[in-house]
Amino acid sequence: MRLLVFGIHPDDIELSCGGSVALAARQGHEVILADLSTGEASSNGTPEERAKEAMEASKILGATQRVNLGFHDTKIQCEDPQQLHAVVSCVRRFKPDFVFIPHKEDPHPDHASGGELIERSLYFAGVQGYQTGADAWAVKQGLIYIGRLEIDPDFIVDITSTFEVRVRAIKAHRTQFIGGEGRKPTPINSPEFLPFIEARSRCYGFRIGARYGEPFLTLKPMALSDFNLFMG
Repeated sequence: MRLLVFGIHPDDIELSCGGSVALAARQGHEVILADLSTGEASSNGTPEERAKEAMEASKILGATQRVNLGFHDTKIQCEDPQQLHAVVSCVRRFKPDFVFIPHKEDPHPDHASGGELIERSLYFAGVQGYQTGADAWAVKQGLIYIGRLEIDPDFIVDITSTFEVRVRAIKAHRTQFIGGEGRKPTPINSPEFLPFIEARSRCYGFRIGARYGEPFLTLKPMALSDFNLFMG
């Protein structure tokens, strides 16, 4: 199975669904990460530093490869024809079975626009008349992950076995999550941030009887043909 995981900025995947990415990779699935922007408008870190950190984090997670679509940070637009074309082309290039998507109602404007952009792109990726030079490709399902928005999930992934991998991948983004001399203070490099990430994961994990969990919504109803899925 092939998974294509979209993030808006180079650290969004690790923060929001890194445990699930690591779990899928550990189970032998092909996982491709795609960042929309280089995060050049962030308070700390240059695009070059962030790109290096992103590649290190993707290796920790076990991803097959990581690409960056090069959109301008703070200028993600869901109805921009060029951005739409680029995301559709990305989907058709990798032909994933499942696509991970940020929530389009996230408080962060780039995340919200990016979530809407990716949802629109999944639709047009399956329309043969939308021309990119590649054949149409319909994904089986879109899995919507949380960012700054809390959700009542459709399902929760038990990431107990990969939570520490997720933490290491987050910490690989040193310019973003490690404060100190020369770094501008931000909410995500404060001492309270990583404990918050752990607490939230434990809350979702508790709901399924696990130590740690990551919540998701589905873009469309999921078909069930085997009740043994409930025995996992």
